[in-house]
Amino acid sequence: MSSSGTMSMWQNIFAVKIEEMHVTDPWTLLEDDALQVQACKPGWKEFMPRRALGRFQCSQCFYNWSSAKVHIVFHMYHGPGWGTVWMRIFRQKCRRCPNSRLEDPQFSPDTVETILHNLVIKILQYFYKKPVQPSDLLEVVVDRPVTGPHDRAHCEACELGICNRSQRAPALDAWKLLMGEDKSSEPPVHAWASQPWPRFWGSFQDTPFQHAVVTITSF
Repeated sequence: MSSSGTMSMWQNIFAVKIEEMHVTDPWTLLEDDALQVQACKPGWKEFMPRRALGRFQCSQCFYNWSSAKVHIVFHMYHGPGWGTVWMRIFRQKCRRCPNSRLEDPQFSPDTVETILHNLVIKILQYFYKKPVQPSDLLEVVVDRPVTGPHDRAHCEACELGICNRSQRAPALDAWKLLMGEDKSSEPPVHAWASQPWPRFWGSFQDTPFQHAVVTITSF
């Protein structure tokens, strides 16, 4: 996540969610671009939303595209009186540039809020033994038309086998999809994460690239 302002948004919303859900210990949210899926250290827990809708812009040609298959992974640890979460957002490359770079996605504030709400719910479940009900977790679906195949050749998660792994996961009922499982001992189960986009798309209306082509790929 190249933009410090973007990371600050995640950290600020995370702090609000921690306070709203009455978590008394201080928790920090940090970024680690080397974080690996299903590779938790002893005592750590993993949470991976199933996928999220994100928007990308090429830093070379400024081509815009959107993907409904953006993956995020969180590793959580609770120490004596404190907690830490490391996160990694998987990137994508521009399909138009021959030597394209991995680009960080942008998410709507509502999407970030939903993902972090569910993250704090998992913190309460894993480390504070709080009972979690289906209504406690937020399921958000992609509310925009999604067309075209997922661009596997330019997806960092596909290169690492994460997209294929999520597709091979067994079919589960909606409650289990939302709840996820203890990744230290169970197969991966992911939770939906995406949110309505009005504020997000509105934030791009005044940018110099408002007329750039936007492509939405399927999940």
